[in-house]
Amino acid sequence: MITYSYSQFRRRPWRSLAVVGGVAIGTILFVALSAMGTGFREAARAPLADVAADVVITHPTDLADMSQATQKSRGARLPFGMAVLNASEIDIIRNTEGVNAVAASLQIWDFGGTSYVTVLGIDIEHSLQGTGGTTPSAESKLIGPEALLSSGLLSGRTFRTGDRGVAVADLHYARFFDLQPGATVAVDGVLFDLIGIVELRNGSQAAAANLYVPLADAQSLVGLRADQVDQVYVQVADAGQVDTVVANLTEELGNISVMTEDSLLQVMGGIGQVSARFSQIAAAVGLLGGLLLAWAALGGLVGERRVEIGVMKAIGWQSRHVEQVFLLEGFLLSLTGGLIGFLLGWGIALLLGQLPLPIVTETATQTIQSMAMVQTGNETLTLPARVDTLTLALAVLASVAGGTFASWSSARRAASLKPAQTLSQH
Repeated sequence: MITYSYSQFRRRPWRSLAVVGGVAIGTILFVALSAMGTGFREAARAPLADVAADVVITHPTDLADMSQATQKSRGARLPFGMAVLNASEIDIIRNTEGVNAVAASLQIWDFGGTSYVTVLGIDIEHSLQGTGGTTPSAESKLIGPEALLSSGLLSGRTFRTGDRGVAVADLHYARFFDLQPGATVAVDGVLFDLIGIVELRNGSQAAAANLYVPLADAQSLVGLRADQVDQVYVQVADAGQVDTVVANLTEELGNISVMTEDSLLQVMGGIGQVSARFSQIAAAVGLLGGLLLAWAALGGLVGERRVEIGVMKAIGWQSRHVEQVFLLEGFLLSLTGGLIGFLLGWGIALLLGQLPLPIVTETATQTIQSMAMVQTGNETLTLPARVDTLTLALAVLASVAGGTFASWSSARRAASLKPAQTLSQH
């Protein structure tokens, strides 16, 4: 049976190649589109991933509304266009339905004579942090900048409760100024002992700064009260309810700026948004289109051999024997096409993984203005397009099953004809 099937491949190579090509095209589209959609979703999630948050909230305002004490042209000040959030507003955020936990920080700029430094005040005392009032208590888990410092620590240590007058430096800032733990750094003339070095991973822009200091020290530098911050990190109990939580917060707090995964996708443009949201549907449609091409080619392949089928049945072959032959041929052709599509689709996914994604960081800086001031190295962010084992397995199984079924269906119709009827038509 295998020998006979192989001889048919050689006699009708173009029909066989059409079947293989149709299945391969469907598999390639399924794998590549799935990888692209996953990549854009991961790229949009990256700025928030290492801070274990779903939403970052800031309070934009006009310069005229800011206190003179925090808006010096030289020395430490709040970032342009950012106002403070106070304890009452943080309580509203914490008690909003669907909020699981919050963390707060204070981003400031220090303008020197010839340079500037971005500083992030960390709430190491957890005075403004807590779990949401309408959700079950969350496990003790770091969110916000503390999560980033904990995961990115390279040398030294991070903050401990009660620390004052100490700082942690970003790796690139430390390298530029040749800093090591034990050194001393100055912010607006105030000296801090450097206790650690951290590295921001690609995309970890939601808590980017040159230096990290205790929140109380940052507040002291710009003359703010202990309950005033300018960034709040929100962890939502159900990721599917982020839009609802954001809508409720906007209604309660009014003029706020939020960064979420969806907001990043929207600014990525049409390709990014459509790929992330509809990639699975598009991949399934692409696979179906490829299988339809294979079905048409298989139908033609079987149609060309109606006389052979009639001869087979005339010399004693049963319908099930004919079906088995075409079932084997369809399986072999579909398996070949599926494996080729698997390899080519994987290769395309690897190529997609080389696409640069500067837009992710640029988008984030529109929400957190201070990030535009932070140098986190010269690495170019790329689309994290990866293909998981499940996607590959589904692609191959669907292509093989679809092609085999198409072959069986065509052969079943041909085998149902009487030998005399089949031969009389030719």
